[in-house]
Amino acid sequence: MHGKRLAGIVLAISSLTLLLVSASTAATSAKRGGTIVLDMTTDVDYIDPQLSYYGETWKLEATTACKLMNWPDKEGAAGAVATPEVSQGLPLVSRDGKTYTFTIRKGFRFSNGKPVTAQSFVDAINRFANPKMQSTGVQFLDIIKGAQAAVDGKAGSVSGVKARGNKLVVQLTKASPDLLARVAMPFYQAIDPTLAKQIDANGINQYASCGPYYFASRTPGRSITLKRNPYYKGGRAANADTIQVNIGNDVAVEYQNVEKGTSDYASGGIPATEWKNVVSKYGLNKKDGRVQVRPQLDVRYVALNHSRPLFKDNPQLAKAVNWAVDRQAFSAQGGYLYGKRTGQILPPGMLGYKPQGIYPLKVTANTIKQARKLAEGNLRGGKAVLWSSNAGTAPLQAQLIQYNLKQIGIDAEIKLLPRAQQFTNAGNPQTATFDMTVERWGADYADPYDFVNVLLDGSQVTQPQHNNYAYFNVAKYNKEMTAASLLQGPKRGVAYAALDGNMMRTNPPWAPLVNSNDRIFLSARVGCVTINEISSTGPLLNVLCLK
Repeated sequence: MHGKRLAGIVLAISSLTLLLVSASTAATSAKRGGTIVLDMTTDVDYIDPQLSYYGETWKLEATTACKLMNWPDKEGAAGAVATPEVSQGLPLVSRDGKTYTFTIRKGFRFSNGKPVTAQSFVDAINRFANPKMQSTGVQFLDIIKGAQAAVDGKAGSVSGVKARGNKLVVQLTKASPDLLARVAMPFYQAIDPTLAKQIDANGINQYASCGPYYFASRTPGRSITLKRNPYYKGGRAANADTIQVNIGNDVAVEYQNVEKGTSDYASGGIPATEWKNVVSKYGLNKKDGRVQVRPQLDVRYVALNHSRPLFKDNPQLAKAVNWAVDRQAFSAQGGYLYGKRTGQILPPGMLGYKPQGIYPLKVTANTIKQARKLAEGNLRGGKAVLWSSNAGTAPLQAQLIQYNLKQIGIDAEIKLLPRAQQFTNAGNPQTATFDMTVERWGADYADPYDFVNVLLDGSQVTQPQHNNYAYFNVAKYNKEMTAASLLQGPKRGVAYAALDGNMMRTNPPWAPLVNSNDRIFLSARVGCVTINEISSTGPLLNVLCLK
């Protein structure tokens, strides 16, 4: 996901280890009512459930969606277990592991009063797979029987998904150890019949939803308003009447607004120089405290576009960039408690993470010497286009990378874009006119498939929208990624650790930079702070209350 999640999580997703955990953790004394206000620096990509693929959007959809399985409104390990929500308990799984039967719980309703049924999930999957939607997330359908035929336009629906009364039957092409975590993603949330018929690649900006809240309105580039779902009878909190999102203020204004209490959450962040100050002033990670910091299953990286002449079949230059980028300085630009420097794909806390120690985490005269040696004879003219976000510290970090590249003979032209436009254009082969792009990825769920296969499988690069911004397409590694995805337990971790190390040593798709922290600044008005970094970056908005 573009901008998400948490380290140190053990995700239990098999039917033997899933725990039946209550989905409600809000204190019974929490005050209800009022409006929670948050600021975002730039707009979201979409709010459409089958199109949105951005941490800021999923933060909102964590309040609006109801799903077969969901992440409890709890912190730490208790919130990291995919738990039945609309499913009435765990699904019945066939002996070969390829057929899952979910029983739909009664009582869930959309914000327009219509009931949630098994067909609501069939409709979601069919809309998700519809090629006219051009959803970036369709790679998460790869294990469902008939999904690829629908994505390719060869079938009008996904044959492996059927509603039979209150039963939802999902047939797979292969046993999948991560299915229950996948269906907890917003793409798979229940949708009502009206939305099911609205097939529009531009996305729908107002629709009925079945979680604690629904999207009451959206003005792109300006505001989003969420209202409490009057028909919601589930166990999750819905403390505020309204969640108001204001879009377009820079981080300095967000900081001032939260300090004054005219906004309650600086969702877009605050100036990098202020993090140390607010920690000194308000303390860190206090119960319902104003400053909260959590590690994330996340990586910031420079994707090297292997489909363009500069990096195509040029692994020596890709290695040179990894030796040249100053990860320490990049992190310092982000300010206090920004994160931990890295030179590999998988983040700490992820299954398969193994410290690789391939590239330097701090630039010295010797590392630059090694980078120049690798780059010599491989510069191919030395001209490059470097994309970056136009918000926060990103422009300064891009300038730093530009300087690092100059040291090895690459003259990089910086192009700054709104964040959602940056990754949308990067994932479209028709608009990916960059040689390098500064990216960030956070776990959709805690499994290495979500970092390796989702981001680097070469089968994606011909799709109209995808997440392989490196346009990395190496037959050997494509085959090994598929093989790793079929493994379970320790063997799965060993296989992904090997992929991480081998790709970065031989033909780096990226220059990884930092595993970042989620840094949260709240106003003095709010309490009831619960942070589940699997379901949402930042505090759970449905749980936040006014003091």
